[in-house]
Amino acid sequence: MYYCNFFLAKGFVQCKLSDPAISECMRNELQRATPYLSKGIPSLGLLPTDPLRISSLTIDKGIGGVNLKFKDLDILNMRSTIIKDLTFDPKNFTLNVAIVVQKPIILEGQYETNGRVIILPINGNGTCRFTLDNYKSFSVVKMKPVLKNGITHLEVKSLDFKFTTSKMHLIMNNLFNGDKILGDNMNLFLNENWMELLNDMQPAFEKALSVAFISIAQEFFNRIPLNQIFID
Repeated sequence: MYYCNFFLAKGFVQCKLSDPAISECMRNELQRATPYLSKGIPSLGLLPTDPLRISSLTIDKGIGGVNLKFKDLDILNMRSTIIKDLTFDPKNFTLNVAIVVQKPIILEGQYETNGRVIILPINGNGTCRFTLDNYKSFSVVKMKPVLKNGITHLEVKSLDFKFTTSKMHLIMNNLFNGDKILGDNMNLFLNENWMELLNDMQPAFEKALSVAFISIAQEFFNRIPLNQIFID
C-alpha cells in the first residue's frame, strides 16, 4: 500500500517478472527513484542516502601499516547517481548494476589514525574530508523470496560491491597534535601518493558500504511485499 501510494503517485510503475525487458524497466524505475531515495522516505522508514551516514568504520593495518578509524562519516552526492547498466535475473533474483556518479563523492567526518603510510609515520585525530573524482561502482546483489506471516518479501542474501575513482583528494586536520608544518607536509604526501593509501582503505570502505546498502535495501523489502514491487 505504501509502495503504491508513494511511487505510483509520482509516476512510477511496477515491473513485470515475466517481462523480457524487466532489466530495462528496473533501470528506468530505479533511476527515477534516486532523487526520492536520496532524501529518505519516512513513511517507509528509509533514512536519507545523501548524505549517507556511516556511524563507524575501522581500517586495520594493511600493506602500508596504517590504522584508521572513522566516526560519523557522511557520504555526499549519491543523489547524482546515473545507472549505466542493470541486469536482473527474475528466476534467481540476482541483480547486477553499474553506476557512475556525476559529482565527486565526498566523505566527511571524524578520524583517528596512527601507524605508517608507505614509509612515513602518521598520527592524529580530528576532522577529515576525502573526495573521489569520477566515481564508478559495480554491485552484484543476490536476493531470495521469503514468507513472513503469510506474505512474501525479498531478503538480501549478499551484496558484492566494488568501486573505482580516477583521483582521491584528502585533507586530515590536526595531524601530529596540530603541528601545522608536519600536518601540511603529510597531507601533501598523502595526496601525491593517494593510490597507495586507497589500496589500504578500499576493502574496508567497500565492506562498510555493502553493509549500509544491504541495511537500506532490507529495510525497504521488510516493509514492502514482493507483489507490490513486481507484478507476476
